[in-house]
Amino acid sequence: MANSPYQQYLESIRSELANGTKRGELKKGQYNAFDGNAIGSMGRPVNLMDRSKDEMLFKSLHQLSSIAGKNTKYGERPGAHPDFQHIKLDNAVEYHYITSMFIDIKNSTGLFKKYEPLAVANVTMTIQRAAIHTCWYFDGFIQRFNGDGLMVYFGGKNATIATSVTNAINAASFFTYFVKNDLKNLFFEQGVENIYTRIGIDTGEDSTVLWHLAGMGDCSEVTTCSLHTSLASKLQGNAVSNGIMVGDNIKNNSGCVNELFSIKWNEKEKKEERYIYQIPEENFIYTQWQFDWERYLKKHPLVKEKEDGSLYFDSTTGVGPSVISNRNKEFLQEQVNDYRPYKA
Repeated sequence: MANSPYQQYLESIRSELANGTKRGELKKGQYNAFDGNAIGSMGRPVNLMDRSKDEMLFKSLHQLSSIAGKNTKYGERPGAHPDFQHIKLDNAVEYHYITSMFIDIKNSTGLFKKYEPLAVANVTMTIQRAAIHTCWYFDGFIQRFNGDGLMVYFGGKNATIATSVTNAINAASFFTYFVKNDLKNLFFEQGVENIYTRIGIDTGEDSTVLWHLAGMGDCSEVTTCSLHTSLASKLQGNAVSNGIMVGDNIKNNSGCVNELFSIKWNEKEKKEERYIYQIPEENFIYTQWQFDWERYLKKHPLVKEKEDGSLYFDSTTGVGPSVISNRNKEFLQEQVNDYRPYKA
């Protein structure tokens, strides 16, 4: 994205790709144990991310505040959604909706072909931070880490399902643009194998999402048991490279027009992959949809497209956050004349 809000992340990654220890540069016996303030065996400071750098990166994404339309948060612990922490104290259960998003960052193992583990760790941590910080700007709650991936919750007791879905779609779309375009261009410059992302999103209503305590004592977390939580991960697995796959509940609660959603086509088997989950004896079928995040961003009131196809933030539009915060349906209807608005 021209004038990319992720510029600081890109500069951090560019520095690591240019200066990181290349594969084979460390000799046997030089793989000593480092602490956070140590000097590496090649005489280079260990650069694992600290809080000050993390917070600097987070603040550099301030342009997203105009999209989110609200005060942003920073520094929460994983698995600590504030609306449900009482469950950990009394080991109770509670039914309440949540929108779940699973982000997976793929092909980071390709970095090991060129770099030593410390450099790989710094690059992948910075990319993962970009995902975390983007979600925080859109009021996401990091539930857990899974290797290079992460599970994120959107919503809670003070937000509607529609609001949570809008926030999840925005976070997924901006992060995917960063990976597909900004990051791809940087990796190409440095001759590094490309990394891509796949994202799955789904939401369940109050009656279908059970909050409970998983684990015991200090080794525990408040989490959800729901078909739709599980489907977020499954949808991610069905997404194409740099794609966003969503469940039918997301489509129905997004306020987005039908044209932004399509059925995935399996070219190898020459058939549609329409359903993500079925219970035949109950006549229950659940549809999965590919979400056209690129078209979505290009029609955003605060995002403009240059002649070369790159996107940039336009602060001169006079369109404030109130236009788009939780009003996705309205702005799409007003901004896109050739779209038919989705009708519930």
